[in-house]
Amino acid sequence: MSRARRRESVAGKAIGALAAFGCLCMLATPALAQLPPRLTAGNAADQLDAARQGLAGPATAATAQQLQALAQGLRETLGGQLAQPLTALDDRERGQVLRAHAAAQLAGDFTDAVSGCREGEATAMAQALALSVQRLARAPAEGKPMQATIERVETADHLPVFAVRPAATPLVLALVGSELSDPQCPEPQLSITDANGMPLPTQPRLTGVLPTRIELAWADTAMLKPGGYLLHARPQHKAFLVGCSAQPEATIAVQLVPPPSFTVDYALEATCGRTPSAPVTLGKGTLPALKGYGATVSQAIDTAACANPVAYRVSARVGYADGARASAGPFEQSADANLTVGLPGGLSLSWDPSVRQLFVRSGAPLCKGVR
Repeated sequence: MSRARRRESVAGKAIGALAAFGCLCMLATPALAQLPPRLTAGNAADQLDAARQGLAGPATAATAQQLQALAQGLRETLGGQLAQPLTALDDRERGQVLRAHAAAQLAGDFTDAVSGCREGEATAMAQALALSVQRLARAPAEGKPMQATIERVETADHLPVFAVRPAATPLVLALVGSELSDPQCPEPQLSITDANGMPLPTQPRLTGVLPTRIELAWADTAMLKPGGYLLHARPQHKAFLVGCSAQPEATIAVQLVPPPSFTVDYALEATCGRTPSAPVTLGKGTLPALKGYGATVSQAIDTAACANPVAYRVSARVGYADGARASAGPFEQSADANLTVGLPGGLSLSWDPSVRQLFVRSGAPLCKGVR
């Protein structure tokens, strides 16, 4: 054999050995490529501090305290390793950092999504956040190769959601996080339970799997009672010469809220004549209920009690599906123009004196964290 051919043979064997070693490393540690980039224990602790500052009000007070405890726990147990990358930590330590990171992400998403929400909607979101963070904080530290964590529930538009409304068709959701699946093993086990851990009669259908994302369809939500529910994902991990084995599960909470419906109590008054006088009540009562968003109801009003109006005044009180109520007005407008005002929760009320009709319309939902 010539020297050239011997060199080619040696080079080929070396390349083959390197490829085999690379495959062996991938088999031994498939989760490493799924970890959040540049995440350290120190970064996670700082994220928890920042997320805690964004939480305000009594509904999130307990969650803020839990975030503070998680940050303190990281700094105490990993004080000498705060700047170390996740790959330098053991499995238990990596899991602690990933769960802290997930809690911070959840709290940050909550702060971004709660703007524009009514108090009842914000409370439902806060309940889901509290249950999710509680599960992350209480998760046992296990020395397993994969430390699955879920840091967000998303809708089809890739926006975070904390509460969902029941629907006749399956809800399309996604669980976003870290180390959620091993491509070399069967799909992760997916389940939904109530807040006490009881499995639901109808379980979700898995529609897509990536190491950082699990997509699912959740059917028969219209049959469920409002309240907290837990989504569980348990991946498997393939070890060299061993095969696939179950790993610790990841859990996240979502709140189921009643379908949207609205009732509106109204009072319409008129100021008659140019001489100052007491307002005349033209109509007072409850409009037909609005079911869902994009609905419109109307009410005819008899204005014979005021033959020469110079101004109209209307006030309203809105009732929501969760039992909350909110008042608005009174609003006043000259009699020669229509009166249109916004009501709490994305509703609008209009009085058209030319047709003697009072209209109320439910617009698009304003709360981004409830879908």
